[in-house]
Amino acid sequence: MPRQARLTERAIAEAALAVLDAEGIEALTMRHLAAGLSTSAMALYNHFSDKEAVLEAVTQLMLAEIEAPPPGMSWQETARRIMRSARAVALRHPHAAPLIARFPPRTPDALAFVEAGFRSFRAAGFDPRSTAQAYRTLVAYSLGTQEIEVTGYFAAHPAAGGPAGSLDQPSAGRLMPTIQEVGPELANQDPEQQFEYGLNVVLAGLEALLPRR
Repeated sequence: MPRQARLTERAIAEAALAVLDAEGIEALTMRHLAAGLSTSAMALYNHFSDKEAVLEAVTQLMLAEIEAPPPGMSWQETARRIMRSARAVALRHPHAAPLIARFPPRTPDALAFVEAGFRSFRAAGFDPRSTAQAYRTLVAYSLGTQEIEVTGYFAAHPAAGGPAGSLDQPSAGRLMPTIQEVGPELANQDPEQQFEYGLNVVLAGLEALLPRR
């Protein structure tokens, strides 16, 4: 069977994800991807219009890795399992994780966790509008914490403290004493514990909004 006949959208997307995992998003080109698949760049264009389309397909593969909890669980436990799984996917694919903020779930496999979440919220008594609001809130928390953790945002935060002997150091304690007191704690938090802390706050807030039956 000719090589090109075995080329599929999924095979290309899986190969592209492997490149991103190993080398980062900057390394992905259609020519590089084609070489890894032992084909020509032109053959890839029979399946994807451009690199952006390949990246969107890669995102669908990652989103399909997020757990879709079965029916019958509480909405809180369903949300926790989805959110924890989404975090695990981002940490498993740190170079590709930023794509999740660019491309929403589209394929049935990628939308499976969304269906599970919607189903659990509706069963708990959330109406369609409040279900959508809860979903948007959880997505915002997920994407925000994902970006912070993958990039090490707080480890490099200026408020966490500058190097000893820096030009800023003498004035910082005088002009910003509260930042001096609190700032170092920004970089001292365990990422998983901080994620769970924030998730508890979000779920408690949603619980307060749940219509009482």
